[in-house]
Amino acid sequence: MLMNITYGIMTGIGTIDRLKKKATNTMGHSVEEPISLEDVFGMNRNITWLLPTEPMLPDYDRVVGFSMPQRLLREGGDNASIC
Repeated sequence: MLMNITYGIMTGIGTIDRLKKKATNTMGHSVEEPISLEDVFGMNRNITWLLPTEPMLPDYDRVVGFSMPQRLLREGGDNASIC
């Protein structure tokens, strides 16, 4: 299990995607980039990633892949209108 996680962080490809590419013989066409350790553990220098707290990520929306409407409204960004 640790080997799969380490491989996923180093290559940027998850287990399911890796198995799909292996089955279709397209592993050589992979364009994924490695995952930065700041995206995994956060930006704090303290060892807070052992505790279930919200990590300080460089760009939270990019890391998690979505943005919550409450967060957009709270931060008051340009696209804060919700349909």
